[in-house]
Amino acid sequence: MNSLSLGFLYLIGLAWLLCEVSMSAAGGYWTPLWLYLAGFAVMFAILGCLPLSDKAINTAGPVFSVLIGLGIVLYGFGSFDENILGGLLRCIGGVAVAALGALGYLAEKKEAH
Repeated sequence: MNSLSLGFLYLIGLAWLLCEVSMSAAGGYWTPLWLYLAGFAVMFAILGCLPLSDKAINTAGPVFSVLIGLGIVLYGFGSFDENILGGLLRCIGGVAVAALGALGYLAEKKEAH
């Protein structure tokens, strides 16, 4: 995550997914929150605590962003039966976060060459 703007947008996706899993937990379905917390711990261990190369860290950020975007898209598909507009906005936002992750990965590949 060598770009400050991409890092900021990754954090927006991370916060958005936290809101989604928190709402699931408020509804009594705790599994997504536990999976999020486990993924959060793994993500920050890779990005900040483990002694990994810069290439591995710069690759991990976009990969986690794509996973976060896919999680938001899954919540979007699950909400179409309640509110079509909300489901559509979640799907568009999730695809945007995943696309930012792919863009960050492609930028990392381009800088490596």
